[in-house]
Amino acid sequence: MAVTITMPKLGLTMNSGSVAEWKKQIGDPVKKGELLYVVATDKLTVDVESPADGVLLAITIKPGEEVKVGDPIGAIGDPDEKVDDTSTPAESSAAPTAQAPVVQAAPIAAPTIKGERVPSSPKAKKIAREKGIDIATVAPTGPNGWVVAKDVENASAAPKVSPVAAKMAADTGVDLASINASGSRIMKADVAAVTSQATAPSVFGASSVGERRIPMTQMRRVIGERMLASTTSIPSVHYFVDVDMTALNAMRAGYNERLSKKEGAVKISINDILMKFCAKILLDCPLLNGSVEPDAFVMHEYVNIGFAVALPGGLMVPNIKNVQNKGLETIARERAELVSQTRKGGLSPDSMSGGTFTISNLGMMGVDKFTPIINPPEVAILGVGTTREMPVVKNGEIVIRPMATLCLAADHRLADGADAADFIAKLSGLIEDPNLFLL
Repeated sequence: MAVTITMPKLGLTMNSGSVAEWKKQIGDPVKKGELLYVVATDKLTVDVESPADGVLLAITIKPGEEVKVGDPIGAIGDPDEKVDDTSTPAESSAAPTAQAPVVQAAPIAAPTIKGERVPSSPKAKKIAREKGIDIATVAPTGPNGWVVAKDVENASAAPKVSPVAAKMAADTGVDLASINASGSRIMKADVAAVTSQATAPSVFGASSVGERRIPMTQMRRVIGERMLASTTSIPSVHYFVDVDMTALNAMRAGYNERLSKKEGAVKISINDILMKFCAKILLDCPLLNGSVEPDAFVMHEYVNIGFAVALPGGLMVPNIKNVQNKGLETIARERAELVSQTRKGGLSPDSMSGGTFTISNLGMMGVDKFTPIINPPEVAILGVGTTREMPVVKNGEIVIRPMATLCLAADHRLADGADAADFIAKLSGLIEDPNLFLL
């Protein structure tokens, strides 16, 4: 009996998703546990394994189509099986427990068992023999489901291509016939290699200098939608302060020296210390640790701090849960693990949800100061610039100190200027005198 493939629930907050890429084509054999498709949610993409052994019989959704968790997206079964009846969802930890709806077969011919007689014209059989094509793999268009000569000719002329590569080619206007596949079929990397070749400038010195079209990835689309929603719907105000990093740098160096003597040592970063400081202050400044809903403001009694992780083509913001209850070493270990999972593509949707405050640190990239964009539905975000040796006045004298600029962006619907000023003043005080943390 065919097994229905349904949109899996990959996190507590996931309600829908789309398939960004199928790793198999209809008719391909698959094994349980083998990578089958890639799900794109509103936050990230996740690789999903096959729930059963068999052949991919049907794909029932279009590329990029958004479907609800539990809705059917395809079917797996025996090669000669037709998926026109209700199928039973596979037992899988990633699959929802609800009964899946009926799966309708994709609009192509059902796979044929190798060796089974295929209704086809004599000319079609002759062309198939000459070209070495298995006629059972050719989609028929003739009367009563017969394979005719043009079907075989079209099958031989059309290059094998993955669904994602086909969509990329259509979006960029690339002729698939002009692409030399690196493997047995054209993959998205082959299309990307062609689209990355920009048109050469005119030899006659014309003003046009060439251009290339890059398809919008799921990550960039999500970033664009969320940032546009933030800038157009949140009345944010930015608060700047310059802080002396001398004491904080000394504290970090001392902690790392002690931790280096432990087996499996982890290094404390400036971000780790800022998370701990912010968690303490946010409990005293609850308006900046809230969330905005359409008809209410939600105050959180816990602090989940997100931090931006740069990736090729975008960024993600995983968050550490309950920072207020954790020590620096634990925070550092969790941060390192989340960064590793993010860059390897193994981050879970739950790690991306539930944040109450965000820190974006561009100091390691040499950025002096910037205005971060609030990550809705959160109320505030802290931007951290690079630390530079600067002349400052201390006790009436000009001295050189490591200085950094902080920028707090706050949603004025919930946090007024006094609330934001109170937070940024307390944070700068802790940075310049960490002993205040114990008071």
